[in-house]
Amino acid sequence: MAMIAFSVIKRLFKLVTLGVTLFIIYCAYLIFTDQPLPDLDTIKNQSQEIEQSVNSLIKDNVLEPLQEKTDAIKDNLNNLK
Repeated sequence: MAMIAFSVIKRLFKLVTLGVTLFIIYCAYLIFTDQPLPDLDTIKNQSQEIEQSVNSLIKDNVLEPLQEKTDAIKDNLNNLK
């Protein structure tokens, strides 16, 4: 159990390290090209827009077809009784 926990923590550490490194490279690129760094309000607004679009995509492409199939299965089970 300890070895599994250690390997998970090790992989998460590598992933976080990679993310921080990519973020630093992105910020350095923006600074060297004289582009403004994004402010927190812009990032927050963009993340909310992305969240709304992902929610609508999940609802349209996953939840509604799943509900239709569930209803069809219930109808088939009721017909068997």
